[in-house]
Amino acid sequence: MTYRIKILGIVGILILLSLACNISLGAPEEKLSEEDRINTAVAEALATSSKQQETTSPTQEVIATTQAPTAGLPTPTPKPCNKAVFVSETIPDGTDFNPNTNFTKSWRWRNDGTCTWNTGYQLVFASGDQMSGPAVQNFTQNVAPGEQVDISVALKSPGSAGSYKGYWKLRDDKGEYYVNNMWVAIDVVAPVPTAPDLIISEFSITPATPQMGVPCHVRIGAYNNGNAAAGTFIVRWYGLSTFASPSCAWTLPSMVAKGGQILECDFTFPSWYPINKTSIVYIDHDNQVAESNEGNNTATISPFGVNP
Repeated sequence: MTYRIKILGIVGILILLSLACNISLGAPEEKLSEEDRINTAVAEALATSSKQQETTSPTQEVIATTQAPTAGLPTPTPKPCNKAVFVSETIPDGTDFNPNTNFTKSWRWRNDGTCTWNTGYQLVFASGDQMSGPAVQNFTQNVAPGEQVDISVALKSPGSAGSYKGYWKLRDDKGEYYVNNMWVAIDVVAPVPTAPDLIISEFSITPATPQMGVPCHVRIGAYNNGNAAAGTFIVRWYGLSTFASPSCAWTLPSMVAKGGQILECDFTFPSWYPINKTSIVYIDHDNQVAESNEGNNTATISPFGVNP
């Protein structure tokens, strides 16, 4: 019901009251005058209408101004002063090294905190195999938030074969550790002998049984089967192992590892010999080269002889 309709209703009530006052029902007369009764009725009707408005209007206003709830939304977590994010590293775990070999291990970190890493920050050895590294090493530069840095340490592999692992940490300028999961893990392996090994890879005489007074052709293959170069050495061939001096000789200034050379000469035997002899060739005849195997420096053809 609207306010206008309420007013019309009140007016109607007043008209009925006015008519009622003009009709006598035999009841005792009220002490109030007719005008006072009308004024009292109007006042009560207006008071009732005002109370109804007071009970409805505020509720409508509250509903209109109600806002969506904000409770329960997450609160952003502030970044810590020191926070490091791993990016990459050198020397993967299990890398092989010869004994007593110098190497450098590096870790790349990104500063994801709010504090600058200054030169008072340190790389600290924690436990395990130190591998000749320092106990403490200061940062060499400042690293602002958002920047990356390579933290490197000079190390040396142990002298014995085996697996080794050392743990390291990062510490700020107040002595607080903020990275605890850094390590170096390597394997030390026994080195392969590094030395030359000279051998005769080929030895032939054409014809296989020479004739006295007729030249024969000798072909010799000198080869370095080692894993290091050889210095100067001499190859000597003795037509018969009993000869006092070589029939042909060659001086080679060097030979690379896994490298060789073919040596050739012609020789005439001045006499004939029964075919029960031995022809022999020596490589590194004077032992000028220190080899990994000194017992394979000869090659022979036997039985051997020269026809008359």
